[in-house]
Parts: sequence; C-alpha cells; structure tokens
Amino acid sequence: MLSHYRLIERIGEGGMGVVWRALDTALEREVAVKVLRPQPVEDRHRLLQFEKEAKVVAALSHPGIVTVYSVEEADGERFFTMELISGTNLDKVLPAGGLPRERFFELAVPMVEAVAAAHSRGVIHGDLMPGNVMVTDEGRVKILDFGLARWRQPQATTTTPEALTRTLSVETKISGTVPYMSPEQIQGKPLDARSDIFSLGTILYEMATGVNPFPGETSADVIAAVLKDQPPPPSRLNPELPRHLDRVIERCLCKDPDGRLPTALELRDELSALRRAPGAPLET
Repeated sequence: MLSHYRLIERIGEGGMGVVWRALDTALEREVAVKVLRPQPVEDRHRLLQFEKEAKVVAALSHPGIVTVYSVEEADGERFFTMELISGTNLDKVLPAGGLPRERFFELAVPMVEAVAAAHSRGVIHGDLMPGNVMVTDEGRVKILDFGLARWRQPQATTTTPEALTRTLSVETKISGTVPYMSPEQIQGKPLDARSDIFSLGTILYEMATGVNPFPGETSADVIAAVLKDQPPPPSRLNPELPRHLDRVIERCLCKDPDGRLPTALELRDELSALRRAPGAPLET
C-alpha cells in the first residue's frame, strides 16, 4: 500500500521513477502510479517546481493526452497518479517496412493533434518517442509523460495556472532519448516547441519506414547522425505512402529550427491534407 493506493503490478520504469498499476481504494478504480526516485537535497527545488508544473499538465484536457490526477507524498515517497491506459506502446506495433498508408494517418494525425493542443497551452514534451506513445485497445493514440520531463519557469509577474502555461520551457540541459532528440536538445541549447516538431519527425519517419532516421551502434554515432546526416526519403523505403510526405517529414527534421514547420498545428494540417488527397502535390 502507498497511502490509499494498492500497488498491483509494475508496468514501466524510466529515468524519473517506476510506474505501477494500482487500485485507488478510496474511489475503487484502477490508476497508474508513478513513484519518483529519491532526489538529492540540492534537487529538492526541482521537486517543488515539478509539483507546480504537474498541476499545469493536469489541467490539459485532450483525448490524446494521458490525464494526470494528482501529485502526492506518503511514507516518504513522492508520486503522482494518472489515467491507466490499456494498450501497446507504438514502438511495439510498428512493422518492418513501416505502416500501411491508412493506418499511418490514423495514428499520425491524432498524435500530432495532441501535441498541438499541448503547445497551444505553452506546454512542450521534451521526450517524444514511440515508447511514450500508446495505442489503446480501441485503436486510439495517447501520449504519455506529457510535460513531466524537466522544466524551468522564467521570470513572470504572476503565478496563476494561466501564466504558467504561457511561460514554461524545458531546461537548457541535456535530457531526453538520444535517437529522438533535436540537434539543439543534444547541444544543450534553449528549447521551444520546434524541438518537439523534430522529435515528431523522427517518429513519423519510423512509422513510415519501420526504421529510425538516425541509426548508429553507439550513442556517439546517433548523436553525429542527428547533427549531420540527412536520412533517405521515406517513400524510397515505403513506396505505398504519398511521395509528398517526404517533404513534410524532411521539414520536420531540418537541423535548423527556423527551417522546420513552425507549429504542430501546421504539421497536423499538412498530414490531414495528404490523407485526403494522397496523390496531389501540396503548395510549398
């Protein structure tokens, strides 16, 4: 037991802590409980900031984003509770050679739309990858751990939830999953929503082709590829997909943030247009 939560089964583990399937005995419903790893004294301020930021993320209401219920402490353990999703991580459902055309768009459009919804509230993810995207048993997409990476709060004249959503940005220190990190993230530069656009580009490329656009035997190889290499067009690996998808993904993977599609909403619109008219060229 952890407070009034009965921990049933360990279902995941990451850098921040361990995730359990649990029973909320007070409300008699199953939830996911993520128990945070113990933090050194000097990181205690990060936990306080985490609690404030988790409230902002909990305020996000979108069918494609996992719902955060609470941030709590019991028996000396810090943890948060969230919606329990029944399904499979995206990386487990990608076939060799990539997804068929219609299935690609069925998953890609709502995934990008969920990111756009969060960006509209000033929240960016910072660790988008197939392992943080769940395909539910009903076939819908849910993004996990949204906004629960490291953050900082710039100077602001107010601390209302509305103000926090306008001012949150990821810390300028390397944090993420290397094959899906943007060049500026790898270099430890300040990040904005365009870093998530790059990460979405790597996910879309993998969905389209079945392979990561920046492969390597070591982390150093992958980092070098992200910073310098241009992957082959997705249509060369999966001819079933619209050829103009190459241009969309290529823009997402631009090394310079200024060359990328500026918003996830525009990326959603591009994908929706390709889905409706896969053979028609889009204006550049």
